[in-house]
Amino acid sequence: MLSTKAAAAPAASPDVDEAEALPGELEPLEWTAKRGPVTEEEALGVLRRRRRSELAQAPKREGAKRAEVPSELPPEDARKVPVVNRFPPRYLAIAHARAELEGTNLTAILEEMLVKYATGAPTRPEAVSRRLMGLYSRSK
Repeated sequence: MLSTKAAAAPAASPDVDEAEALPGELEPLEWTAKRGPVTEEEALGVLRRRRRSELAQAPKREGAKRAEVPSELPPEDARKVPVVNRFPPRYLAIAHARAELEGTNLTAILEEMLVKYATGAPTRPEAVSRRLMGLYSRSK
């Protein structure tokens, strides 16, 4: 099943000064026509808002170390972090086979796709929704 629903927007934190907040730090970014790729300021603002939401939802355990709200984006050469995603098993199997034929692995292909997506200009939300909803109708 394909979901086109955007991730829930974490609420703005009362400890963030509105005058000093980065774009995306207090509320989700909104798409505008003819804009370029996401800026580092926007990415950091969203990262900070998401981290504050995580901290607010996770109970603080006695003596546990928790990552604080970041003051900058991680460097390009930062250690990679594991993530969990869900994919349709049929297409996952086909993708693993294709990556094998191409002499690589699926992690490298997904990283390539992530970098291209992250550094490209955003598309109108309605167009993205149509594109995603059409993914499986074309494969028949």
